[in-house]
Amino acid sequence: MEVLKRLFERHFHCPVERAEPLQGQLGGSGRKIIRFCGGTSSAIGILYGVREENVAFLEFSRHFRRHGLPVPEIYGEDLSHGAYLEEDLGDTTLFEFLSGHRKGRTIASEAVAAYRKVGRLAAALSG
Repeated sequence: MEVLKRLFERHFHCPVERAEPLQGQLGGSGRKIIRFCGGTSSAIGILYGVREENVAFLEFSRHFRRHGLPVPEIYGEDLSHGAYLEEDLGDTTLFEFLSGHRKGRTIASEAVAAYRKVGRLAAALSG
């Protein structure tokens, strides 16, 4: 975890004030997922010992971001320790948002707009 704190402090130029493990909320991929907060900044730190997967994730993320797709910005990495730090996009997943704006067959306009946006982004990936 110290490597992630160093990445946070290097990027935001302030100390980590709080570290909150998120692993249980985000699945069992084997990754350690931690939210770091300091000052007015927050970021998500990942610790994962499979270098090839980390490299692939970072390369895809940077590629998608360069092409205007809404993926988290990568703030820093230390692949020798299996660590990287990325933009914190908040607590709500797309699934949670869509589920919260739907009752049976009734879909709220906010969810319809989100479905349309996701469809456009998926089309951009395949085009």
